[in-house]
Amino acid sequence: MAPAARPKFSVIVPAYNRAGMICRALRSVLADPREDLEVIVVDDCSSDGTAAAVEAIGDGRVRLLRHPVNRGVCAARNTAIDAARGAWFVMLDSDFELLDGGLATLERRCDAAPADVGNVATICTWDRGPDTPQPLPTRDAMLRWPEYLAFIAGLTVSEWFNCYRREVFDGLRFPAGRAYEASFHLAAAARWRFWMCTDRVVLIHTDATNRITASPPAALARRLLRDAQDGAADADAVLHAHRADLAAHAPRLLAHFETMRVYQHFLAGHRLDGLDAWARASTPVRRSPRVASFVALGMLGPRAFARLHTGASDVLRRLREVRS
Repeated sequence: MAPAARPKFSVIVPAYNRAGMICRALRSVLADPREDLEVIVVDDCSSDGTAAAVEAIGDGRVRLLRHPVNRGVCAARNTAIDAARGAWFVMLDSDFELLDGGLATLERRCDAAPADVGNVATICTWDRGPDTPQPLPTRDAMLRWPEYLAFIAGLTVSEWFNCYRREVFDGLRFPAGRAYEASFHLAAAARWRFWMCTDRVVLIHTDATNRITASPPAALARRLLRDAQDGAADADAVLHAHRADLAAHAPRLLAHFETMRVYQHFLAGHRLDGLDAWARASTPVRRSPRVASFVALGMLGPRAFARLHTGASDVLRRLREVRS
């Protein structure tokens, strides 16, 4: 089956070493018989047969794009966005699975969305643990920029499922480097309304061995060091663009990004920039014992900081597991 000339949905699937689960994600989408659908998989230079698993699907609605070098999840999304033709872009990660009727639910919501809504977001169901975001929304909410900031500032877990209107990407992309997507979501919400819907259309699996949360401390430390340069630049960009609005509408969120700025600069080995970020932060951040520990560890150098921090985090995680 081939996709329509102008599909309703472009399902965007970045993948790196997910040969054992990519077919589960794709089949959950392709179970819908609609023709106004394309699925764009971007293999981010996998070494485990992910691309071959995608090619074996044999459905004309699936397109496979391949990076010659590993560039990170946001770069993979950008590659797919540049190639996508749909009216709405469904952001399906390779360890996600659409629930039965998921696309039909998204279609109903997208058709009902006013023209200034850029993101139709839905609740995530998990194979382990509670649904997200947390606290769980109990009713739909169509949020403008200040309301969006207040909403995410009040969350303890800010994971939801995203379906973006095509026009959101006119002049806007995910971070080009290895930073994650927070700056993109903020930039989109500053320009478009955000619709948090209480539908559940996706199940997130936690069986991938290369999930960040499953990484052993040494591997996680290497990953943090690799990504820190881009993370620091992204934190700088967020605060440059949104500091005033964050201070006015979401001081807790401002403190989060200020903390991340300090953390990322020290991980990147930018001691002076880390100290400057700490000195320029709001009072709660400057007085935070946690941030002070980042500064103290960061002055030892990035490798020592990463090893000590990830080791301590692993100990705390294991203690929580024992207590639970």
